[in-house]
Amino acid sequence: MIDTDPQRSSYDTLQIRKDNLVHTIVAYSNLYETLGKFEDQYEYIFIDTPPHADEVMAMAIACSDIVIMPVQDSPLDIMSTKSTVELVRKAKELNPGLLHYFLLSRIQPRTVLAKELVDILERNYKMGILKTPLSNRVAYKYSLIYGNSVSELRNAAQAAQEIKTLAQEIKELVKAGGLPDDSTKYR
Repeated sequence: MIDTDPQRSSYDTLQIRKDNLVHTIVAYSNLYETLGKFEDQYEYIFIDTPPHADEVMAMAIACSDIVIMPVQDSPLDIMSTKSTVELVRKAKELNPGLLHYFLLSRIQPRTVLAKELVDILERNYKMGILKTPLSNRVAYKYSLIYGNSVSELRNAAQAAQEIKTLAQEIKELVKAGGLPDDSTKYR
């Protein structure tokens, strides 16, 4: 895990853990060189970026195989995705194989608002939407407090299943090189 966000939330959360299950570093510059040091050592490298478009985010997108953009069912969240989508489009010119998807995050599934969010994203952006949404669950907040994954927490079976399903979906997309039309529909 490479945390490029000055808030260091991913890094700090993973430092709570007593094991070294996830190798976590902070990199605010020289991201390309940092990736070069570790890409042969790991099957997956996750890059956590700041929530706003900047040089570090642009570099992270350009160096990636897949970009996952979490979006909440909030008008402000939807509006703030525009600059990131533009960075993805520019990166795709250099890296045509770049996969890119929205992740519906902290939403209430099967609500009118969730369906409207999907409609707005599909209408305004030509990016796929992952089929697996993440609901607004307390378990995700506890996982940050204790530095554990939701699968390690008691009474978090629903959150753990969401994460397991999401991880499987992303692995299948990466393995297949995305879908032929590079889009998925929310269900």
